Amino acid sequence: MSTIKTRRMRLIDTLDIGVISVSHSFSDGYTSLLAPVLALIVLDFGLSEFQVGILLSTSTFATFLMVFPSSLAADLSGRRVEILVSGLGIASLAYLSMAAADSFWILIVLVFLARGGNSVFHPCGTALVSARFSKMRPLAISLFALAGNIGTGLIPLLQGLIAESNGWRLSVAVFTLPFSVLIPLLMYRYRRLPDFSKIEGNKSTLRGKIGEIVAAVFRDRSVTVLGIVYALGGTASKASIGFIPLLAAQKFGMNSAAIGLLMSIYFGMGIASKPLMVMMYGRYGLRHSIRMPLLISFIATLSMIAVQDMALLFVLTGIVGLSNPISPIILASTADKSHPGILTTSIGLIYSMHAVGFVGPLAGGVLAQHFDLSATYVMAAGVFFVAFAVTMTLPSANRSESQRK
Repeated sequence: MSTIKTRRMRLIDTLDIGVISVSHSFSDGYTSLLAPVLALIVLDFGLSEFQVGILLSTSTFATFLMVFPSSLAADLSGRRVEILVSGLGIASLAYLSMAAADSFWILIVLVFLARGGNSVFHPCGTALVSARFSKMRPLAISLFALAGNIGTGLIPLLQGLIAESNGWRLSVAVFTLPFSVLIPLLMYRYRRLPDFSKIEGNKSTLRGKIGEIVAAVFRDRSVTVLGIVYALGGTASKASIGFIPLLAAQKFGMNSAAIGLLMSIYFGMGIASKPLMVMMYGRYGLRHSIRMPLLISFIATLSMIAVQDMALLFVLTGIVGLSNPISPIILASTADKSHPGILTTSIGLIYSMHAVGFVGPLAGGVLAQHFDLSATYVMAAGVFFVAFAVTMTLPSANRSESQRK
């Protein structure tokens, strides 16, 4: 009887991690849904480089505005799954509506809604996985993170192929369909999850409770520094990767399918990168494990200025794709230090600061329009180097040593 019960529990665990991990795949796919078809959008609306910068920056600006307030609301209310599925629903409707967008500014509004809605997934999703699989948290979070990279690796490739024969609008709309099944499943499987332990406090008013949570989050200096590093890294990566489709089209005349393959290589390298980042964090500690990827990103991004060979562009894109995903190190360190009752808000702060990267594509668009794309990549490389310098202020102790203390 116990064997049957054990097997049933394993099946339930597999179902639950499967539902939220597949949702993570498509949610992460949402974050790059316009990248493979950016050149087609530019042609459709006749956009300038500055307007491309506005489009890319709007995407990240929406995350910047929404992720921290929604994370705070999740910790205050305990309704993490409700907030998560509501955000995914808004994002899906916005992406679906892009099929009928007939002006640049309507597209901007839809992009804002799509990315703002989707921004709730990482803080709420990570906290839900952490609570649901508390006895097997490292494995569950690893599978959850891996699924996200599978989505970001495969969806741009599939989308590029669809766009070649059916246009960019259908290629965006078709990837909203899976959430018509996943949203009800998420609600059904996670709505009865017990509430997380809360921070101890004496405030009874809403304003007082908000103050307690925010103060508890900012009390940990390393979380704030990690947020700054993530913000700088996000600014640099969004500027460099955001303009790769234009670089590929201008320098080498790549079509949408080839650009989709290029972007899939970038995002797909994270499948190997994220487990590697976690291993580095466990072995070398926070500061040393995060410095090397930033240094590699700096060198590879600077090298894109002089690239004259298509094959070399694919190689450099893969290297940047391997070194850019520093989020596992940042999230693992945050999860180690944060109280469960403020974990969603702590992660929300990290992602909110990362979303400051919306200035990257905007500045990159201005530089590209007044100079050329080389100026954009000089700026991106410089910001990577500043992020590398900021990591010098982080503690270098190994995670296991920190826990023993």
